[in-house]
Amino acid sequence: MTSKPMSLPARLWLLYSTFARIAALVVGGGYAMLPVIEETFVKKYKILTPEELVDMVALVQTLPGIIAVNSAMYIGMKVAGYAGAVLAVAGAITPSYLVIVIIAAFFPHLDPKNARLLGAFAGVRACITGLIIMTAWRTARKTLTGWLEATSAAVCLILVLFGCNPLYIILTAIPYGIGLLKWRERQRNEKQEDAAS
Repeated sequence: MTSKPMSLPARLWLLYSTFARIAALVVGGGYAMLPVIEETFVKKYKILTPEELVDMVALVQTLPGIIAVNSAMYIGMKVAGYAGAVLAVAGAITPSYLVIVIIAAFFPHLDPKNARLLGAFAGVRACITGLIIMTAWRTARKTLTGWLEATSAAVCLILVLFGCNPLYIILTAIPYGIGLLKWRERQRNEKQEDAAS
């Protein structure tokens, strides 16, 4: 949380206004929003720890639905319960809804061969690619902490490049992660027993 406790109305307004601002100003969807979410909720307001952000990223990517909305719901629940989740999601979808209405009204009348329009789209696509690469880099630095994690990521990347369905990779990674955690706990317990004896 912030340095001094916030009232519930202040937390609700923070959630709605922050997600509305992020959704209005960040183009490219959930992956492009993640650096801004980190800057706001981890660094500025300290509502999430970096580890919780990494866990949130993993969770919202495995759930069905839009990453931005899933992220808003997760953070909203953490900050202000159900009301926080509702207002964070409302903030995340309001700008998109308004923009889509405007685009639906005016886009059919635009010239698709307009050089300025094509240049704007090319610039936005390049910017989004950079944001996604930065998010992947930050997530990798926090997640790939050992050789087992790095090997798992490499295997998953190879499988995706060879056309394996990401759903099967995720479903396989869940029991693998559980097994890895249990193995590490057992190793830790054995070391503690050896140190005690």
